[in-house]
Amino acid sequence: MANSLRKASLQSMEAEIESLLRSLEGLKDDATDESRKTIKNLKASAESALKQSRSLLADAYEEVKVKTRETSIATRDYAQEHPLTTAGIAVGALGLLAAYLLCKRSD
Repeated sequence: MANSLRKASLQSMEAEIESLLRSLEGLKDDATDESRKTIKNLKASAESALKQSRSLLADAYEEVKVKTRETSIATRDYAQEHPLTTAGIAVGALGLLAAYLLCKRSD
């Protein structure tokens, strides 16, 4: 009788362990599926943010390109309308650069 009781107890424990193992496997599969979903969501969010930042950078680049072109045209037009003033400014800038370099050299 003690033997059969022990055998029943062992079988019960084995059944509980098998049930626990099945539950753990199911939990692992669920966690894996959930992790995959989370990773897919994160990847989609990252790709969306990357596309948006590329779009913003492209827009900013275009704006800078247009403003640079406008500034260069305005500078060219001013230089053509006022050649002596432009030459004077250029000579003054070169003089300042030379003075700076000479002062730097003497230190």
